[in-house]
Amino acid sequence: MNDRSDSATIEDKQRYVALDLEYNQPSGTIIQVGVAIGSSSQNQQQYIVRRWNLQVDESISEFITQLTGITNEDCSAGVTLAQCAKELGDLLREQEVFVNPVTWGGGDSADLLRTFAQAQIEFHHFGRRWIDVKTWTTLLSLARTRTATIQHGGLSKAMARYKLQFVGKAHRADVDAFNTLRLFFAILDRQRTLEGCVAQIKNL
Repeated sequence: MNDRSDSATIEDKQRYVALDLEYNQPSGTIIQVGVAIGSSSQNQQQYIVRRWNLQVDESISEFITQLTGITNEDCSAGVTLAQCAKELGDLLREQEVFVNPVTWGGGDSADLLRTFAQAQIEFHHFGRRWIDVKTWTTLLSLARTRTATIQHGGLSKAMARYKLQFVGKAHRADVDAFNTLRLFFAILDRQRTLEGCVAQIKNL
């Protein structure tokens, strides 16, 4: 993405946070939290990207270690859930992000909020909704094909359809959050262009 900060509008400067979680199996315990924060007026090198490995009272399954690279040692050296909540909350306040997080698929923010609540940790961020980029890509796929056929695949394949290359190793919370934010802005910019074209046509 090009840096358009010189001519950026208020909408371009709005910062968004993409959130991604990694879970242990079969428990479903959250073991890693990742975020990427940026605006559409920034290039991707300017995004703020953070990751927290969480201390958990269970062993990480071999399958999850192979999939994500997260080990028992990573979690032993990680942070408490309370520390993650504080550092994440401080970052969100500092960056003044849009209230609803951007996600690939639904539920990550709800899962994190529920986990904080169960641990009696205060966290006054994220709305009750999220911006699901996966649903966006499904909708656009249906609109393009004009059939009931949906193009399946994960984040990497969805990005390829928008001529974006997935950066980094998948199934790392910070990496997935970073790429989700890139795809979000690509779709958002595309839609703004289309809306601009429609407005011009109406004014003819």
